[in-house]
Amino acid sequence: MSEERRGSPRYRVDVPARLMVAAETLDVKLRDVCRDAALVDAPRALVLDSEVILKVEFHWTGGLLEIPGRVIRVAPADAGAHATAILFRGVAPTVATQIALLLDEYEKGKR
Repeated sequence: MSEERRGSPRYRVDVPARLMVAAETLDVKLRDVCRDAALVDAPRALVLDSEVILKVEFHWTGGLLEIPGRVIRVAPADAGAHATAILFRGVAPTVATQIALLLDEYEKGKR
């Protein structure tokens, strides 16, 4: 068993999202999220270190979150998808607050 390296707990989710990569928009599935990163299933493999914007809407957070980040890991996933780890970076304070509120909901078991 490997030791968890994350600084904050991650929460499993199953939420449709979009990933902006350069001028392309990909429909993805958000699989887990923590305060500084997310894992999505993408329809194709992305290049490591690609700059991306994760767009996801949780109806209880008050709208669409646009979270900038970069691809830090890509691995094969089920059904031909590609598990893509995204490290958040340059997140606006208001978006960071929305992420924190979202994770608090999961921590309290409300979602």
